[in-house]
Amino acid sequence: MTAADDRRAAAVALTNAALGKTKLPLLVVRRSRRHAGFGLLMGSLIFGFAVAVVWSAVESGDALGGPLLLLAVAAWYGVQTGKIFRDDSPKLVVERAGLAMPGVAPDPIPWARIAEIRVATGFRAIGGGRIDIGLDAEIFAGLSLGQRWMGDPIIKRAGLSPVVTVLAASLDTDARKILDAVRHYWPPEEPR
Repeated sequence: MTAADDRRAAAVALTNAALGKTKLPLLVVRRSRRHAGFGLLMGSLIFGFAVAVVWSAVESGDALGGPLLLLAVAAWYGVQTGKIFRDDSPKLVVERAGLAMPGVAPDPIPWARIAEIRVATGFRAIGGGRIDIGLDAEIFAGLSLGQRWMGDPIIKRAGLSPVVTVLAASLDTDARKILDAVRHYWPPEEPR
């Protein structure tokens, strides 16, 4: 699904909510533009440095293997950070039906299928903190989780337990605010 498709889906959801057909989600979390912009700036600086190293090697007649490898890695990093900067799709949505993680889970994860939710605070200056979400094994097996080194904000937590980690530092909403929104629905009330 492209960013344009996500925007159309959001517009349809807003229209349906305005018409009273559905309720709006309690919280929609996206990537932090500040965090992504800093990554893009660093990627640009690294790429500029790599170009200068290649230029210096060409001018001095040195071997180009190492400088070209550095340039390739810097170019790859620049492309990745550019994609992250342009990505404005929702990463986490707190809604009545469950916890939606577009791109990770095809449907919202029902609140009853979430075993536990923990918050670990991090450096406040960079919006730190993470949310660990314990799921049942069946739901966990159906997720397509990303990699931290690729800049993905939702990853598998190290270990054997079925836990995903939401890295709040790269998101536009602090981990505590996400947890406050989640507490409206989780833990689900016991049926009476």
